[in-house]
Amino acid sequence: MTHEKFNCAYDSKLRSHENKLFFKQWVQNPARLGTLAPISLRLARDAALNVPLLETEEQYVVEIGAGTGRLTRALLERGVPPAQLAAIELDTKLCAFLTETLPAVCPQSTPPLVVEGDATYLEELIPSHWVGKVDTVVSAIPFMYLPEEKRIAIIESAFKVLKPGGKIIHITYNPKSPIAFSRAYHQTRVVSLWINMPPGFVWAYTK
Repeated sequence: MTHEKFNCAYDSKLRSHENKLFFKQWVQNPARLGTLAPISLRLARDAALNVPLLETEEQYVVEIGAGTGRLTRALLERGVPPAQLAAIELDTKLCAFLTETLPAVCPQSTPPLVVEGDATYLEELIPSHWVGKVDTVVSAIPFMYLPEEKRIAIIESAFKVLKPGGKIIHITYNPKSPIAFSRAYHQTRVVSLWINMPPGFVWAYTK
């Protein structure tokens, strides 16, 4: 399978718009977004490198907590085909931003699917024929601000759509796994980016 990589370079106008929108939404709901600004390009790219490239046209990648699309763009740079990528976001205005800006990244292809919704109900948000064929779920949801039961509900929702042996890649700003309290999953820290501001970490979860 050919893995086309897309040019996800940012111009200053887009980055400024992105940062202002994210900050405005953070002011309205800090716990939902977690940080003052979108994740850094370096952290997004390091996380994307831990997403295996798809081998067939019937495999998919689902991103939850897509925000303004920094990680979405990194996944496209990595070589995830846009038609096999879904970006799930709870915030209405951030979803609108994704819908508006992602087509420019892949002008010759169908852009990634953008869906507004709660990742706890992931099975209902993605196309039904994707369920059980998702290779990787990539999460940037700020788990540290959520109750433990909500974190597990989201993780379990992700495993419902993953193929057997599929994995979850989760970005956090805490060196400790946000589901370290659970023994139901294999948990491996795959990225430690101490020079990030704030320091960023990527965890891989499997069953």
